[in-house]
Amino acid sequence: EKCQFCLPSVTYLGHVVSAEGVSTDPRKLEAVASWPRPRNVTELRSFLGFCSYYRRFVGGFAKIAQPLNKLLQKETTEEGCKVSDKNPSAPGPRKARESIQGEWTSQCEGAFVKLKESLTRAPVLAYADPHKPYELHVDASREGLGGVLYQEYGGLLRPVAYVSRSLAPSEKNYPTHKLEFLALKWAVVDKLKDYLYGAEFVIKTDNNPLTYILTTAKLDATGHRWLAALSGFRFSLKYRPGVNNRDADALSRRPYTTEWTQLTPDGVQALCQGTERRVKGGIEAEAIGVMAAAVPEFYCNPTQLRDESLPTFSRQDLKADQARDPLIALTIKALSANQ
Repeated sequence: EKCQFCLPSVTYLGHVVSAEGVSTDPRKLEAVASWPRPRNVTELRSFLGFCSYYRRFVGGFAKIAQPLNKLLQKETTEEGCKVSDKNPSAPGPRKARESIQGEWTSQCEGAFVKLKESLTRAPVLAYADPHKPYELHVDASREGLGGVLYQEYGGLLRPVAYVSRSLAPSEKNYPTHKLEFLALKWAVVDKLKDYLYGAEFVIKTDNNPLTYILTTAKLDATGHRWLAALSGFRFSLKYRPGVNNRDADALSRRPYTTEWTQLTPDGVQALCQGTERRVKGGIEAEAIGVMAAAVPEFYCNPTQLRDESLPTFSRQDLKADQARDPLIALTIKALSANQ
């Protein structure tokens, strides 16, 4: 009675595992379809906790649930400070508000209904096949980060996993290019590393997330960490208009051409591994070597982009070059003669 063999499908921990893939358990989702509107914070936490268990089946989960999560954030900010042992007369914690009926807006109702619909219509996720190429769609907006990992089965792309999250307060101040680069790093390194590490794959996104590297004169420590993390992966990059990237939780964006622009794996590796430190002749220099294949045509300048790192010069090299320069040589001669 404890074992069953040769079954077409098996129910395990709220999931149905079959030959087609992994899907949600219909019996569990019956509760979602009839879930009443939350009246207080406790009921809202219960609903969001249940939905979060199946968030891998819902594209753009963080964006959909954002209005409901804001109600919980208000709950956190209304809690008072803890009473200090050194100052017993300090005011204690205020009673946190419980009812949310007065703050339930049309956006909250829309998010509540859409979450229920998304779960009851959740797709069957395909099994990840390490012998098949992966295709990752990522996107970033002021409302959060999102990504969808695909593999091709029978000539069709089938989702393997959905990932999404909201932005931290500090991340909401990032410029657009840095936010796109964050989405790329977060999806590849933080969420889908178990699938993508050691495999070659294609990333499709709107705009070019590597623009942050190309347009930033000097990367900060965070940028260097992101580059170092991405350098262990091998992938090609294709970017397209955001209006055609809706599966990755994209916002509506202005129209562009629908043609793809591609960066090869070698080009991406050149950018990720191009930042290095060299010590030569007692002078420490930071050189960024960028391959021309890594940069779109409108960025390319053949006189500036080469396949090797930019050269560094020692004090002896600089001294010899100054001696050969006709103008600097006259200045040196005048200084030597105290003129």
